[in-house]
Amino acid sequence: MNRKNSSTALSSIYSQDSNDITQDFPLIITKLNPPRSTGGLLERPRLQSKLAETKSWTLAVVCAGAGFGKTTLLTQWYNLLKQKEYCAAWLSLDTEDNQINTFYRYLIGSLSQAFPPNYINTLRDIVASSKSVEQLTASLINVLYQYSKPVYFFIDDFHIINNLSIHKLINFLLEKSPSHVHWIIGTRCSPVDLSLGRLRIHKQLIELGPSELRFDSAEAYFYFEKIADLALDKAQSKLLLRVTEGWIAGMQMVTLIPSIKRNPEQAIKNLEEGIKSIDHYWHDVIFEHLPKEVEEFLLLTSVLNRLNADLCNAVTGSGNAHVMLDWIEQHNLFIAALDTQGQWFRYHQLFAEALQKRLQKRSDVNSIDLHERASQWFVKHSLWAEAVRHALSAGRLSNTSDPTLAESGAQSLAEQGDIDTLLRWLQKLPITNNQYRIDLQLNMAWALAHRFRFDESRSLLNELNQWFQDSSISQELLIIRLNVTQAICEAFAEQIDKALFYVQPLLSKIPTGHIWVDGLICNILSFCHLLRGDLHLVQSVQCYMPTPQSPMENLFVTVYRNFILGLSYIKQGCINIAEQYLLDSLESVEKLTGAYSTGSATLASLLAELAYERGCWDQLEYLVIQRQEQIDKWVPLEGVLSAYRALFRKAVAQSEDNQALLLIQSARNIAVQRSWERLHAGLLLEQIIMYIQRDNLVMAEQLLWQIEMLPSKEHSIPNCHHYAKIAHTHLLLARNLYDMGDECISELIKEFEHYGCGLEIARLKPLKAILLWKKGLPLDAEKTLLSALEFGYREGLLHSILDYGSPLLPILSQCLTNIKENIKLFNYTHNIFQQLSGEDTSDLDTSCPLSERELQTLSLLASGLSNKEMARSLSISTETVKWHLKNLYIKLQVASRTQAISKALTLKLVKQSYN
Repeated sequence: MNRKNSSTALSSIYSQDSNDITQDFPLIITKLNPPRSTGGLLERPRLQSKLAETKSWTLAVVCAGAGFGKTTLLTQWYNLLKQKEYCAAWLSLDTEDNQINTFYRYLIGSLSQAFPPNYINTLRDIVASSKSVEQLTASLINVLYQYSKPVYFFIDDFHIINNLSIHKLINFLLEKSPSHVHWIIGTRCSPVDLSLGRLRIHKQLIELGPSELRFDSAEAYFYFEKIADLALDKAQSKLLLRVTEGWIAGMQMVTLIPSIKRNPEQAIKNLEEGIKSIDHYWHDVIFEHLPKEVEEFLLLTSVLNRLNADLCNAVTGSGNAHVMLDWIEQHNLFIAALDTQGQWFRYHQLFAEALQKRLQKRSDVNSIDLHERASQWFVKHSLWAEAVRHALSAGRLSNTSDPTLAESGAQSLAEQGDIDTLLRWLQKLPITNNQYRIDLQLNMAWALAHRFRFDESRSLLNELNQWFQDSSISQELLIIRLNVTQAICEAFAEQIDKALFYVQPLLSKIPTGHIWVDGLICNILSFCHLLRGDLHLVQSVQCYMPTPQSPMENLFVTVYRNFILGLSYIKQGCINIAEQYLLDSLESVEKLTGAYSTGSATLASLLAELAYERGCWDQLEYLVIQRQEQIDKWVPLEGVLSAYRALFRKAVAQSEDNQALLLIQSARNIAVQRSWERLHAGLLLEQIIMYIQRDNLVMAEQLLWQIEMLPSKEHSIPNCHHYAKIAHTHLLLARNLYDMGDECISELIKEFEHYGCGLEIARLKPLKAILLWKKGLPLDAEKTLLSALEFGYREGLLHSILDYGSPLLPILSQCLTNIKENIKLFNYTHNIFQQLSGEDTSDLDTSCPLSERELQTLSLLASGLSNKEMARSLSISTETVKWHLKNLYIKLQVASRTQAISKALTLKLVKQSYN
C-alpha cells in the first residue's frame, strides 16, 4: 500500500483539531442501518451480480434520479453481504452531515457497527488517542489494513454532500484504502468532485445509472404479479413499463390506482388517477426542492420534444442554457441524451407531462409564444418538420406565406412519415394551380394515398396531370414525382397493373437528383413485384435504392423498404431472417420517431404474425395492442391482414369466439372502406376455418360463397381465388371428400411452389398430410408432414402446425418413430405432439419454442459472454440481444441470466461449460 506523502495530503485537507471530531455527541443509530422496507421487495439478481464485481474493484457508484430504486438495491446487496457474514458498514446521509466533523463521526460509527468486538475497541482507542485529523485518518487506514478481510462501506444519499472537505476525505480514502476495502455510493447526481476518472482508467470503478436501474420486462411482470398482486398479463405489464419508461416509483404509483385491480385493462387506458399520484410525487420530491431558476427553465422548455442549449436559449430568452442542462444532467433530473455527443436531450415522458401541466397553470407565461419561438429557431436551422409542428401548436400561420417553410416543411414531414401533421399543415396552406404550389399539391396527393383516401388522391392527381398538359412547364423531376405518386395510389388501391404502368419506366430515371423520389420509385416498384409473386425481383429493384446519409434522412422511405423486404423474406419462408431484419428496423425507428409512430406500427404489424406463429402471444399483444389505431389508419393491406389474422387466431385458440368475431368485423370495415377485396377474402377464410372447427358447416359454406363472389385480381399472390380454394379444401376434408380435397390442395401447393411462397407451402402441407392419411396413404402423409416439420423446426414456427389439431396426432406419432436420430427435430416434433395430446410440458413454456437465434443467444449466454460480446458474435445490435434475452426469460419462465443458464442446462438446451 502506497502511503507516501499521506500526512502532507491530509494536512492540505484539514486544519480541524481532532477534539472537534471526537467530541461526545450521540449518533442516530438508525442512520447506521438501511431503512426498513414498507412492503415486498423485488430481488434484482442482474444488478446484484453487477455489484458483486465490487469485490475486485474500489468503488461502485449507483447514480440516478429520485424513485429509481437506488436505496432498495443497495439495501438488498448490504443484507446479502451480512447474511454471508461479511463486514458491511452502512451510512445514510442527511443535511446535517454536510459538516466534516459530523460526517467523520458517522463514518467511524458505521464501521463500529460492522466490525467484530475486538476491532471496535481498537477503533475507540484510535479515536480517543488521535491528536489530529490526519492522525485519525492514517490510523483508520491502518486498522482497515490489519483487518485483512473484505470490508464494504455503503454511503447512501451522497448527493446531499457538497462540502469540498468531505469530498477530499473520500478521495483520500479511495486512494489509500487497502485493496480489500470497497466503497458503494448511492447518489442522485454524479459526484463530480470525486476522482472517478482515475478509477475508470485503472478499472476500479463500477457505475450503475438510470438505464441499468430501470425495470426490464421480466422484472416489471414479476413486480406487478408477485409484489403488487396485480393480475396483469405480460402485454399489459409491458405497456405500463413503456409508459413509465421503467421508472420504479412511477410503476409503484400506478399500482395505487383504485380501479386497476378490478379492471386493469380500462385503468391502463386511462391513467389519470395514477398521474395525480405521480403529480404529488413530482411536487413533494422534485419541484419543492429545485432552485427557482432551474424550475423556470424546465417549465419553459417542456414544450420541446427534443432540446439543445441553443434552442433552449431561443425559447427561454436567456443565455444560460448550457449551465442549466449541465446541472439537470448532473442531477439526473429525468433527462436523457439523444446522441453520443450530448448535444440533444429529451425529458422523461411522465416528467414532461407534469411540467406541461404546471406550465398551463401559469397565467404569466404564454405557451403559444414558446411554440412560435421554437418554430422560428427550427426554421433558422432548416429543421422544417419540427418548425411546422411548433407552428401548428402555436396556431399562428403567418409564416405560411414563406415558400421555403411551406414547401420544405411539407417535404420534411413527408420524408419523416408524419402524415397526420402533413395533412393538417397542407390544409392550412393556400393551394393554387401554379408552379409555386405544385410541390405542395404533389405532397398532398402522396399523403392522401398513404391515408388510403384513393378517390381524393386521384382527383388531385388528375388536376395536376391536366395542368401539366396545359402548361408549358417541362420539369422532368415534377413529372416523375407525379407518376410515382400515381403508382403509389394505384398500388395501395390494389390496381397493380396500373401502378406498374406508371412506375416501371421510372426505374431507368434513377438517380433523379432527389433521394426521396428515388426511394419512392424503388419501393413502389418492388412492392408491385411482391404482390404479383415475383419475389426474385424485389431485392434486385431495391439495389437501386440510394443510401441515406443519416438515420433521419429519407426515414419513411427506409421504413417502407424494410417493410417490403421483411414481407418478402416472410413470403419466401425465411422467417428467422425476416424477424431479425424487422426487429432491427423497429428498434431503429422507435428510437427516432417513438413507439407509436406510423413507421413503428408498419413494422410491428408484420412482427405480430411471427409472434403468433411462434406462440409468443404476450409479445403479439405487446406489438399490436397500443398500435391498433395506427395500424388501422396507416398500414398497407398485408400488414393489416397480418396483425388482425394473428389476433383472431389467438382469440379462437383461447375459445374467445365473440372477441374473434369483433376483430374480424373491425378489419372488414377497413376492407370495405378501401375496397380491399383481398383483405376481405383473407378474413372470411379465417372465419370459415373457425366455423369448421366448431362444426358449423352451414355457416362455413355461406362464407365460402361470399369469397367466391369477390372479384379476384389474378395479379396478386395470394388472391381471392387462392383463399377460396384453401377454404374449399377445409370444407372437403370436413365432409370426408378426401380425394377432391387432396386434388384441390395439390394444385394450390404447386402454384405456390412456382412463385417460391415458402411460408404458404409450409402452412398447407399439414392439411395435405391429413388428407393423405385419410386416403389411406400413411407413408405419403408422413413424408408431407415431415417436410413441414423440418421447415417449422428450422424457422421456429409452431402454430402453422398446431392449429390443425388432433387429426395430426397419428401422423406425428409415425414421424417420431422414424426421426429419433435427429435429436433436435425429434424434440421439436415431440413438443408439438405433447401439446396436441395434452401431455405434461411444465418444464418449459412450449407454447413458445426457442428459435435458432434464441438458441444461439442462450449458448453464448451460457459461455459467459456479455451483451456486447454476444452482439459482436452474432453481428447484431446490443438492443436486439436484449430483445432475444427478454424472449428467452419469458419462454424459460425465469427472471435472470443465472436462472436462464440453470434452466437451459436442466433442459439440456446447452452443454455444460468447463472453462
